[in-house]
Amino acid sequence: MKLNKLVVLSLLLVMFAATAAVAADKYVRKVDNFIIMVDRSGSMDEKYVGTKERKIVLAKALLERMNKMIPELGYMSGLSNAAPAKELLALEPYSTASYGAGIAKVPTLIGSNPTPLGEGLKALEPTLKTAVGRNAIIILSDGRENEGEGSLKVAAALAEKYGVCFHTISFADTVNGNQKLLDDITALKSCGVGVSAAQLADDAALQKFVKDVFYDAAGAPADPCALDDDGDGVNNCIDKCPDTIKGLAVDAAGCPVADIVTLKVNFDFDKSDIKPEYHATLAEFASYMRQQQSFTVVEIAGHTDSVGSDEYNQKLSERRAKSVRDYMVNKLGMDDKLFSAVGYGESKPIASNDTDAGRAENRRILAELKGVYKKK
Repeated sequence: MKLNKLVVLSLLLVMFAATAAVAADKYVRKVDNFIIMVDRSGSMDEKYVGTKERKIVLAKALLERMNKMIPELGYMSGLSNAAPAKELLALEPYSTASYGAGIAKVPTLIGSNPTPLGEGLKALEPTLKTAVGRNAIIILSDGRENEGEGSLKVAAALAEKYGVCFHTISFADTVNGNQKLLDDITALKSCGVGVSAAQLADDAALQKFVKDVFYDAAGAPADPCALDDDGDGVNNCIDKCPDTIKGLAVDAAGCPVADIVTLKVNFDFDKSDIKPEYHATLAEFASYMRQQQSFTVVEIAGHTDSVGSDEYNQKLSERRAKSVRDYMVNKLGMDDKLFSAVGYGESKPIASNDTDAGRAENRRILAELKGVYKKK
């Protein structure tokens, strides 16, 4: 008897491996990571127009059907509730069985929950920070929200920062819901797909939705707008910076977002020595420089107020710039090749030279660390 059980188990494992291999041969995944977020706000406890069932119950049943149609192509998958925000399944390799167990945890008892839909989306950011590759979030909701930060604003930030494609399954109906909000979220990126729950009652329509979101047929001509060669979340069709280094935050055009850090040190009248109150500021600037992989040479620009002759102030501004460069090199151990020291005299005031306060502001050095970009 035990031998027969082992034989059956072995056959099942072989069949599973063969099925997975067939799926991999037939399909190519469109996304690398997906998170499904189910809205559990009070309005999702209402009956969906045209049915005798509550929206949340229909949403759970729809997920169960959809889960059986998603091919196992090596996705990383997660599952969360909104209103209140709760992670039901942490990001992990997708399988029909494990994801089905996660879906079973979706509660269908709601009551009068408020609708902080944006808070539910914001709670997904820690997971997105760990995700590598193309990201998709699928929202099942009727679009109602009545508290917290607006979901469209949060979704737009996630789309820009992590390249998220938003897909929506709408339970908005003629009685309750906000279809426009869901449409606006879907439209944040061209890859977004939006459908109504009523449309997905048909298995063929649900299968099409799954295909549109999750995979292409193997061997099909590649749609350049579905490709993202540098993995920054912006498809090749609109990516103006196609070779972005992995891990950098990008804007809507796929270009790295500059992170310009400014150093400012002020001086006493007719002085070029650095006051102790700026030592910590200089140390922080040096520490930040050491963390960066690349940047342009930092120009330390010295300035003065208008008291004194042009010639004297030019020399004073140069001494101030040199004083800061020397401190960075001699006291903080920075490479002197990373800095240039330039004096501008009194030619570039940032405040009025007619007041003591204005002149104090103009007695300064400024340095900007350029060529540095924000990370995700």
